[in-house]
Amino acid sequence: MNTTFKKAATTYNGLAPVKTVRRARRAYVGLHGLMFERAQMRAAQARQLTSELFADLVVKGELIEAKASVTAKETQAKVITTVKDTALDGRDAVVDMLPSAKSRVSALEAEVDALEAKLSNMAKVAAKPAKAKTPVVKKDTAKAKATKTDDKYASFIADVQGYDADADVAVIKKIVNYCGIALQSRDGMFVACSDETERNTVRDSLLVKKFGMTDAQSELDALVMAVCETMQKDRMKNRVTFYYLLAKNEGKLAAF
Repeated sequence: MNTTFKKAATTYNGLAPVKTVRRARRAYVGLHGLMFERAQMRAAQARQLTSELFADLVVKGELIEAKASVTAKETQAKVITTVKDTALDGRDAVVDMLPSAKSRVSALEAEVDALEAKLSNMAKVAAKPAKAKTPVVKKDTAKAKATKTDDKYASFIADVQGYDADADVAVIKKIVNYCGIALQSRDGMFVACSDETERNTVRDSLLVKKFGMTDAQSELDALVMAVCETMQKDRMKNRVTFYYLLAKNEGKLAAF
């Protein structure tokens, strides 16, 4: 059986088509091997060329660097020389501008003489007798203060006397003091008879608390309204005048 297989294999291998296929396959493999060898050669050549190019570039860079260094040193030397020359020229110019020692001494002596002359004139002025000052006449502070105080009451006195020519000025001043800072505002300065709340405030604060009146509330309201009618010609009814007339009507002026 082995002999038969060997004969069959020999016969197969001896066939022309088989030999042709094997040769083609070997040629294909050989082609790839050749291409691989050529690729290796080209890679080696490329590496060699790259290495040589890099070396050339390094050498070129060193040359450029050396030239730059030389140029920088030359420029630095020129700058230093220029600065020195400029400094020397400036120094010479300043020296030329400065006065000589002799002229400076003369200038100082002239300044000293001028100062001595000024001191001498000042001494002469100081020796002259001082003029007597005109005495300052002080104003009478008490009188001025009294005038200012009178001005504080003047407008209130005039308003009250418009209703009662014989009004007691001392009582009017007491009423002004009683009202105090309330008179500094517009609402505090005047009594609004058209405002019920305002009328009630006058009734309670003046008739009840200040005068101690215990009449019925309606009667007290009538007393307030009576003064409102008396002062009806005044749209803005002065509080001091209102309180004076109300106190006078009820005989309570002494309560202030």
